[in-house]
Amino acid sequence: MSLTKRGNTKFTAAFVLAIFITMLTVACGSDSGAREDVSIPRVVASDRIYTVDDLKVQGVKTVKSYKVDELPGALAAWNAIYNQLDYEARFYASHEDAVAQGTLYADSVTGDDAVVTGDDVLWQEGKSDRRKCSRAAQAPHSSCSYSARYLEYVIRGNMILFCEGDESSKAFENCEKFLALTEPA
Repeated sequence: MSLTKRGNTKFTAAFVLAIFITMLTVACGSDSGAREDVSIPRVVASDRIYTVDDLKVQGVKTVKSYKVDELPGALAAWNAIYNQLDYEARFYASHEDAVAQGTLYADSVTGDDAVVTGDDVLWQEGKSDRRKCSRAAQAPHSSCSYSARYLEYVIRGNMILFCEGDESSKAFENCEKFLALTEPA
């Protein structure tokens, strides 16, 4: 093999390796599934005790109460609609209970990796309300691809509030708008 051909082979191998490493880095990313960084805090400690009555404000419609006997630590859970968006509020005895007993269940049904169908859903009650159907135009209902309705949640006091949005930052923004309604005047 000539010197020129050997040099080209080394160059080609190095070039292919560089492309492979670049593709692998882009495909895997550096977050390994972490949600996008937003300025709105997910958990805010507070002694405030929320109830469903705090949701019954101008513009909010409380739609459905869920049975919580299989949701550890929860006292109540409600589905509500505000500005044509769905929300779910889960109530616990304290902020500490909401964080300790509710975070695992909240993480499991939010975000891009949410589990919203099948037997692996941690809390079965109301699971169909926590998912949305995405399908191509003109596709039959049977080709539905389910994804999480709620991309994010926030914990304020004893309440975990799940919020809709097309992306994580918009869902957080919707949570903040909803929570602003529940603040005393």
